[in-house]
Amino acid sequence: MNEAEHIQERQVANDLVSRVRNGDSGAETEMIERYSRGLRFLLRRKTRDTHLAEDFLQETWAIALVKIRDNGLDEPGRLAGYLCGIANNLAMNESRRVNRQRTSVNSEIVDLIPDESANPFRQVSRAEVCKQVRSLVDDLKKERDREILNRFYVQEEDKESICSHLGVDGVHFNRVLYRARQRLKSAVEVADRRSRFRVID
Repeated sequence: MNEAEHIQERQVANDLVSRVRNGDSGAETEMIERYSRGLRFLLRRKTRDTHLAEDFLQETWAIALVKIRDNGLDEPGRLAGYLCGIANNLAMNESRRVNRQRTSVNSEIVDLIPDESANPFRQVSRAEVCKQVRSLVDDLKKERDREILNRFYVQEEDKESICSHLGVDGVHFNRVLYRARQRLKSAVEVADRRSRFRVID
């Protein structure tokens, strides 16, 4: 891109940012259409996962549009760089999470349920907690979250069988399972604050 093209690109970016800040929904559509192709390419290269890249693309726009609507950008002419920075950060954070995560039965979902003890009242309470957790799984919005949690934890299917059924590889399975557990964990925390998970000692 030569200098004239750089200048033109900065002018277009300045105009789009200004219009979005002023509530022009058409400008938001133009912005998304103009920059999504490059962001999608970047995210697919970073994640090597088409579905994950699409998730991060939507998240990039959600973050960027809120920022632009609320405060604008310090340098609106560098809009493309700002968008790429958000996308890069999302991909890097995911990579760190994947490196830390462990996909075994002894994971967050099991930690949500109290340990068994000889106390019969506590065992009854644990059974109730298990029932409530299953109910929360069934209430999750994403069908894939419900399916993977039920198959892996409730039905105790092996990872290879689930990957084959879902048509994903092991790495993608880990990411999907991690996200599903995080959503379930959030649901359990909300339910706990509402006193649905009372354990009898």
